[in-house]
Amino acid sequence: MMQRVQQIVPISHFRTEQDSILQLVDQAPVVLAQRSKPRAVLVNVDEWNAIADELFRLRVLAESRRIEGASDPQSWPVLDEAELAAKLQQHEAGLQNVAG
Repeated sequence: MMQRVQQIVPISHFRTEQDSILQLVDQAPVVLAQRSKPRAVLVNVDEWNAIADELFRLRVLAESRRIEGASDPQSWPVLDEAELAAKLQQHEAGLQNVAG
């Protein structure tokens, strides 16, 4: 899917041109640039809520697929002893990183 060309506005213009920039936000997200580098994105509230809702639905879908896969023994990987030992070491190392 093609994406629109981004609307880029210097952050310094936001102080003096708030109204016109907020009108741009109603059309598409606006990238605020500081020293010619993207610094922030302004998004219409309705678009933000739509993105948040879609993200929530995708997370629920991913979690349901994870649970579904975990309950299906056919989908469980078969590990030999060396693979199991390596997985346990990785898991323990991760726990140590979190605790340490």
